[in-house]
Amino acid sequence: MIKFSNQKKLLENINTEVQIIDSYLSMQTALTEQLSVFINARTDKLSLDNAIVNLNRLKQNIALLNNLLSILENLKSTMEFLTGDGLKTYIDDYNALYLANITTIFAYTGKIEEFIHNVSLGLEDVANADEEKAEEVVQNVNQITTEVKTEYNSLVDNTLVISEIRKEVILPYNLDNVKLFFNNNLNKYTNIEQVIKENYTFPISHFKPFAISRFREAYRLIRKREHGSKINALSLAFEMFTNYNVHPAIIASCKSIDELDVYLSCLEDNELDDFDKFNIRYEIPPAKVKNDKKVCNDSI
Repeated sequence: MIKFSNQKKLLENINTEVQIIDSYLSMQTALTEQLSVFINARTDKLSLDNAIVNLNRLKQNIALLNNLLSILENLKSTMEFLTGDGLKTYIDDYNALYLANITTIFAYTGKIEEFIHNVSLGLEDVANADEEKAEEVVQNVNQITTEVKTEYNSLVDNTLVISEIRKEVILPYNLDNVKLFFNNNLNKYTNIEQVIKENYTFPISHFKPFAISRFREAYRLIRKREHGSKINALSLAFEMFTNYNVHPAIIASCKSIDELDVYLSCLEDNELDDFDKFNIRYEIPPAKVKNDKKVCNDSI
């Protein structure tokens, strides 16, 4: 979105906006290439149809982004001829269109990434499940959730918790620092668990769609915690965008680029046990076991 300002500052804002949209376009292009590879390699009709649906979503995303770029280029070439009110109206109209389009783009991107993720794990049948089976899975997860006791009563120091069961992520915290913070804010918090809940706990949806979230968290890592340049931030963000082996919450948990580099090195060497910057704990529902007949049919 563009903030209304004087013409010099406005031009800078527009150029920054163009950079951001260009980065979104690069994401869509990368996803398109991955989908195209899959379409060329698959033969089963159900997965192929689903891939084509997602490819059409990508085409729509790219068209929406290109339309925004076209509007911005037109604004750059005509803004010196617009009056103050006319210029503000143009920008307000653009911002409204941007919000509408970006909502669609992010929604489609989430579905596309979920499909690619399922394909990479060999779970195309899950991605193509009918509504009745999907509802059955949701009910099973809800049942498991009610049986799981909350973990806040047993505080875990320096641990990232990614819970598909409770549908939440708890970022690592230093328990001594949390206790100190609590003692200094007794008028605001009733217990330490509330401090953790409000400052370190996020719904798991906060880190979805995964690709966009990896891009966002990598960008923030460089800009907010490293105080690096936008160019360096975008460079890392692009690198993380297509790294499907990294959960975005891990990037959010790293205090510095050095910590992230150590994690990536351990990941590449398949030695994650050597990563000692913080602990990582996954909580996932038990997998549904297929019967032998189904496995046999899937392998044909």
